[in-house]
Amino acid sequence: MDLPQIVAHRADGGWMLEMDGLAPAYVRRLSEATERGRALMKAADVPGIDQGVQLKVDLGDELNRRVKASTQATVDAHRAQLQAAAELRRTASALKSQNMTGRDIAHILGVSPQRVSQLLAQPATGG
Repeated sequence: MDLPQIVAHRADGGWMLEMDGLAPAYVRRLSEATERGRALMKAADVPGIDQGVQLKVDLGDELNRRVKASTQATVDAHRAQLQAAAELRRTASALKSQNMTGRDIAHILGVSPQRVSQLLAQPATGG
């Protein structure tokens, strides 16, 4: 079962909330939207309200697209950072297997000797 949905649109310096079968409601801040919408739905005995609500912010096509793209870019950057860290661990491990010192590995990788110790203490998993 899908959660009841609140759709928030910018209006008059605040937010207009639309909910199926209910009159629109206005809130000043978006942070108030979920609580206000839930209270109105509960009063109207909307089915499924006890399971929670879903808030959807609709900023129009252009801003919705930009928000989605910037959020995805953040997710992609985090994924790339995790992959880079895994590769750094694998490389540090490979250098250590060549009997290099932690200080030499630090110099080669451009990190501190303490970071090399951390890298070598973590498993060099694939990925």
